[in-house]
Amino acid sequence: GAGTERMVVDRRRCLVVAVLLASADAVRPAVATRPPAVRTAAPVMIMDQLKKIADDGALAVKQAAAEKVVGERVAAKLAAAQAKYDIPQKYTNLMQSFFTSYMTEIYLADRDLDEYEQILSTLMKKVLETAQEPHTFQPFHEAIRAPFDYYKMGCDFANGMVDADRSLVLGAEQIEKMQQQIAAGDNVVLFANHQSEADPQIFSVLLDPKVPGFAEETIFVAGDRVTTDLLAMPFSMGRNLLCIFSKKHVDNPPELKSTKQRHNRMVMKTMQQLMTDGGKCIWVAPSGGRDRPSDDGKYEVAPFDSKSIEMFRLMSAKADRPTHFYPLSMFTYPICPPPTTVGGEIGEQRTVKYYPAALHFGEEVDVSRFSEGCVTDNFPAGCDASSSRDELREALAKHVHSIVSSNYQDLAAKLDMP
Repeated sequence: GAGTERMVVDRRRCLVVAVLLASADAVRPAVATRPPAVRTAAPVMIMDQLKKIADDGALAVKQAAAEKVVGERVAAKLAAAQAKYDIPQKYTNLMQSFFTSYMTEIYLADRDLDEYEQILSTLMKKVLETAQEPHTFQPFHEAIRAPFDYYKMGCDFANGMVDADRSLVLGAEQIEKMQQQIAAGDNVVLFANHQSEADPQIFSVLLDPKVPGFAEETIFVAGDRVTTDLLAMPFSMGRNLLCIFSKKHVDNPPELKSTKQRHNRMVMKTMQQLMTDGGKCIWVAPSGGRDRPSDDGKYEVAPFDSKSIEMFRLMSAKADRPTHFYPLSMFTYPICPPPTTVGGEIGEQRTVKYYPAALHFGEEVDVSRFSEGCVTDNFPAGCDASSSRDELREALAKHVHSIVSSNYQDLAAKLDMP
């Protein structure tokens, strides 16, 4: 209606006026102290440096102005929500910083403010609803697509942060092979590195336009944090998940260790049945968590847990169906980076950035090329009794990790932040 149109126009005017005022403040001292014109031209290198400084300054001014206006608007939305829903103050603060970061990036990237504010409002509503009545995730959670489509909401939200024009999907021909294998009733396991809480959604944003249905049907092995954190929960509700306690979090707190281990055994039983049924694609991060930056700030693929890879190989043997193993490298950290620490309190601080993402699907790994140690005499069939089981599974884990790491470094070289 007319009222809504006036509100949209007023909001855009606020943003424009704030940017103009801040820009004027930034430029005015430079005008007042401008030296007399010099006829000799400055060296090109200096001019380039001055232009970069000016551009960086303009961006900083624009960002500061946007953060102020957007922050006030988000605060008003949260205040209204707080009056209706009783949500912990910690999460109010988290939503304030996260949503302000998101909408600021939407503005700076010249995305449709009205469209993404509506998406943000929908997400905020779902976060508040689950805060009132948290969803209970079963060992195998199937994506909720009706009456509300949580998958679409997650993809729409992530789409706002992904620079699709500069994003990359390498090894796409491998997906065609996987689709044929899945259609034949075989299983596919993707051994991937993991960088962002939004990896499943970014996976979909990059693949849905190219191979519809593939990302939607993929089952993600998910840690407990994405099924218990209030901000993460609505996103998780839109994915097919095997909900497990990762090795990094199963011991904390100690009094819940046995309960978590019992839950994990139930997840393993469920996964075995899924693989026996066949025709499944399962994504798993054998590192058990997200990659973290090294001392120099560069991200590297975290080491893979050989026991995790071995577990999938044993399950595939018991499934009595062929299983195909593929390495997958994911470059996603700039969009929603992980916290620097591991295993902290549920409810981590989040920031987002508009940036390209990338996937690299490697060629299928022939695990039969690697000798398999024996659990007992001649089990699994054809196992190698001459080497210790630990040595043999470490060799496979290092092989898969080396492929994922090498392909990741290639992606990072193309897209990494300066």
